[in-house]
Amino acid sequence: MSSDTLIDVSGLTKAYRIWDSPSSRLTVPLLEAASALLPKGSSARLALAGRASRKYRDFYALRDVAFSIRRGEATGIIGRNGSGKSTLLQLIAGTMLPTAGSVRTNGRVSALLELGSGFNPEFTGRENVFLNGAIYGFTHAEMLTRMDEVIAFADIGDFIDQPVKTYSSGMMMRLAFAVAVNVQPDVLIIDEALAVGDVFFSQKCFQRIREIVHRGATLIFVSHDMGAIQSLCDRALLLNKGSLMFDGAPEDCVSRYFNLHTPPSKPGEAVAGRHPSPDPAAAGAVRAGSILSAAKSRHGDRALEIEAAVVVDGHGAPTWDFEMMHRAAVRMLLKANAEVGRPSAGIQIHDRMGNLVFAAG
Repeated sequence: MSSDTLIDVSGLTKAYRIWDSPSSRLTVPLLEAASALLPKGSSARLALAGRASRKYRDFYALRDVAFSIRRGEATGIIGRNGSGKSTLLQLIAGTMLPTAGSVRTNGRVSALLELGSGFNPEFTGRENVFLNGAIYGFTHAEMLTRMDEVIAFADIGDFIDQPVKTYSSGMMMRLAFAVAVNVQPDVLIIDEALAVGDVFFSQKCFQRIREIVHRGATLIFVSHDMGAIQSLCDRALLLNKGSLMFDGAPEDCVSRYFNLHTPPSKPGEAVAGRHPSPDPAAAGAVRAGSILSAAKSRHGDRALEIEAAVVVDGHGAPTWDFEMMHRAAVRMLLKANAEVGRPSAGIQIHDRMGNLVFAAG
């Protein structure tokens, strides 16, 4: 493992036992212990082992996952619920042991996993800052020098001296994030923690994350916000049913993610070449006001392409200026280059910080 490689994952597998009944949790270990006392290959040993194996089944949250992350890389991890994302982060953070394979890390790892993990609900926010600092390996004196910055970033006012059990989920996230980014991490791990924050604090968090990565730290970011993945990360991993399906550019990874869930076309459905041609005047209006030249990138297999797109007001006039509660629409001109069963398109609206504020499809 080179000094530039901060995380090395090899053959990582995590399996959970799914019991057929609560009593199996007790009887299976007893059966396995009894079979281990018998001679290998004996019929009695095989019978006991077989009886035990019928009382549970293994669920694999991860199967033979392998990758490495270098210093300064910002890596996103995406996938549907249950694909193994959170399990992978817990294994990297060291809060869980693998069934097989290995995870090796270099440097200090700061992880925001389950909201409130590492906090004692009876302690005040200030006391929990010192507690978390001790977990990261800092002395009381070292955390005292960071306290003012932590408090300023969390911005929870006098609640810093109140028990954490009185905090809202947003306040708890503010304090946890403030500690995590102020312990000079070599690796910062975030698992959807920012989803509970208000938009203004989220913007501040994303800005601090960018600063940390710019200073050379490594980021691992799990989110269902595809816009945030593409904005923050220069690499992305796609997990599906516990397996690593793709490792590459975020734009390509997002495309593969959406392609995973595209319903297969049925016989007799519309295909390329059978769609009616658009009205020439309407198509010309879309091309005339097209905003496509400002698009960040193109990706995917190009079976279906957006030739032009325009944003219009309630009267159908192209514009970028809208007042609250006024109608707006996006018109697109699509081109099919291959068989397309169910054409669909979506939009994302981002704020000036690059954070996703609205999406529809």
